[in-house]
Amino acid sequence: DNPRCFMLIDTELCLDFGMVWTKHKQPTTMLVLVGIGLCLISVATGAPSRDQVNANPLPANETIELFITKVAGALRDMKPTDYPSSTRNVNGQWMWQYSDGWTSGFFAGLLWQLANVTGDASWREQAMNFTKGRASEANNTGTHDVGFMVFGSFGVGCKLSPDGCPSGYQDIIIQAAHSLAQRYNPIVGMTRSWGSISDDTQFEVIIDNLMNLELLFWAANVSGNATLYNMALNHVQNTANYWIRPDGSTFHLVVFDPENGAVLNKSSTPQGYSTNSVWARGQAWGVYGFTMAYRYTGQKEFLDYAQTNLNYYLNNVDMTMVPMFDFDAPVGSHLDTSCPAIIASALFELAEYTQMPSYRKVAGTILESLIAQYQAGEHSQAILAFNGHDCSDDKCTIVEADYYFLEALRRYNGAPIL
Repeated sequence: DNPRCFMLIDTELCLDFGMVWTKHKQPTTMLVLVGIGLCLISVATGAPSRDQVNANPLPANETIELFITKVAGALRDMKPTDYPSSTRNVNGQWMWQYSDGWTSGFFAGLLWQLANVTGDASWREQAMNFTKGRASEANNTGTHDVGFMVFGSFGVGCKLSPDGCPSGYQDIIIQAAHSLAQRYNPIVGMTRSWGSISDDTQFEVIIDNLMNLELLFWAANVSGNATLYNMALNHVQNTANYWIRPDGSTFHLVVFDPENGAVLNKSSTPQGYSTNSVWARGQAWGVYGFTMAYRYTGQKEFLDYAQTNLNYYLNNVDMTMVPMFDFDAPVGSHLDTSCPAIIASALFELAEYTQMPSYRKVAGTILESLIAQYQAGEHSQAILAFNGHDCSDDKCTIVEADYYFLEALRRYNGAPIL
């Protein structure tokens, strides 16, 4: 058969292709980026090409129903001040974290997604109950993750509540944005990720912070505050300037001098494998974060950055679409399903902005792989598994993996990008 190509940018054809070997040294597909085209074909292993895979209907509705069943069951063991973070290795139940934990907003956001997809008032009530406890974090100036904590709950509620943004939510979001703004340094042109605002020796920023900028963008839009908008805009551009390597991969942590903005160090990957390795979830944050930034700014270069990060992922993942927790980790290391779940969701948005249907096909292939091979099973309150680097066992998962997986399934079904 003739090779089939997914054109990722404009209409340039693939010029060449070759064999890609997986981390397990098994030839699975021909996948090479040449210039700005992506071409892939199946080989003797019998693995279907990604466009062929998407010819089969994806069981998205069935998987969403599974979310409804599992989350409803989990709620029976929870109270609204429980903030699920990861599943226990033995019995698959969610473990809680405190209100100021960085993932504490995701479960409320997941409930808002279910309220939106079902239109059921009982899910809206549950979402509001689990969101309410996040209000105290609106005054938290000690972390950049106020974006995940507050916008991931109140913000998602404003976007997805079947009855519109609930009363009081907008004010809480705007307050949280001003709290995050206190971590902004105009000399560096970014918001500080780690450390005290008063630290004048180093200014640490991680790739994850790109995602928290939606808090600033959204608050700027509804309040008309240009200062918040420009803070977020500068941070996005500086992420592109300092984080993207020539091969399209990303650094995890960059450390600046807060007094003059000079880069002190960018050779650190705290959540990855080694000093200059490529942390898989960080790569996904880049794809999603730059795409989200385009949503609020309309600046085309942000799409280019997202595609650059995406191309690295596509060139370095095997046909399962699920990488190890770090692209440079040795064979046999823990896998990370959060990375492809985040990227799949971003791809549906990227497809809309670039008018490239091939992105939807790749996203569908990712979702099919996650559904077919990487679910946690009946024993677990979560849907996905295989986040062992974060929670010590391949049977466990982290809440953000399920959050973005559900978002991707909803987008597959045509949910609008909000």
